[in-house]
Amino acid sequence: MQKELIKIIELENSNDFELAFKEYHNLYNQDKSDFEVWKYYYFFLWIIIENMPNDFIEKIKREERLKEMFSDGNSKFSNNPEFNFIVGYTMSIFPYEFGDFDEYEKKAKELLEKAKNLDQNNPIYKMVCLSSSIDDNSEEYLIAVAESAQIVKEKYNGIGLYDDYFKQVLYRI
Repeated sequence: MQKELIKIIELENSNDFELAFKEYHNLYNQDKSDFEVWKYYYFFLWIIIENMPNDFIEKIKREERLKEMFSDGNSKFSNNPEFNFIVGYTMSIFPYEFGDFDEYEKKAKELLEKAKNLDQNNPIYKMVCLSSSIDDNSEEYLIAVAESAQIVKEKYNGIGLYDDYFKQVLYRI
């Protein structure tokens, strides 16, 4: 991971969200084709609704920026399974953040399914898709949970809001 991105994630950890936002914005505008920067910036915009006062959220036009990041990412990374997973997952939690609830709830499912189809060997994508479509006690789901556990611990072992969040919600053992 590039050192500029690490510095921004450290700002997140110290709860300096205003400076983190400015740094994400500047870094992203330097190279909008860098998926890692897009991923962390998009997720930051999505998650700060829980951590920031409304005046800051309104000042940065968070909802508008989040939609722009989705659109921009979709135009560049639509065949990237991780892109589809991140947006599908976040969109499934708060579909109304993107527009019409029913439309974006459906879109979230499509994105998650696309992630699973693009990377058929990824048990995390399978687990998340199964969790919304079948009984949480089904054998197929429980196998996906078990297969995902170590991958979640390895993949989301870094610092920052992104890794903390996904480690928490995807480690299901």
